[in-house]
Amino acid sequence: MNAVSWIGDVAVGYAHTLAEKDSAELHVLHIAANSNEAAVRHGIAGTSEPRADDSSEHKQWRDAILGENGTIKRIDVIQIGADVSQKIIAYANAQQIDLIVMASHGRSGLSHFWLGSVAEQVIRSASCPVLVLRPRPEELACESAKASRCPPHPAV
Repeated sequence: MNAVSWIGDVAVGYAHTLAEKDSAELHVLHIAANSNEAAVRHGIAGTSEPRADDSSEHKQWRDAILGENGTIKRIDVIQIGADVSQKIIAYANAQQIDLIVMASHGRSGLSHFWLGSVAEQVIRSASCPVLVLRPRPEELACESAKASRCPPHPAV
């Protein structure tokens, strides 16, 4: 998937499953500080819509690019800006998003104090429900140790 972190990948996968259950669109929003970061971290953005006449070759190609099966309409958007929470809220309002699904790194203490929490700011200001996924303790230990393989997150 085209997310910045493994916990972001988990959130996108979770949101994809929810969108499939409700036959909803999935908007995957990436925020970059500048155009260079956007190009390096995210590459392409666009819309992918499932087609009834998908050949197996086309479906395999699309699934490989998206990292998931193409059973719903997925819109990948890259926006540039420093205020991540404001960008998320503005996009959700403009697109009339029904639910925001996002990841939180689960920081606490001084790191939370200094870095703040984008998820917390979105929860306080969004006009729609916000579902925040945070890593389990063993996943946090895995991330902090920079382990090559983190335990899988349970499916929806």
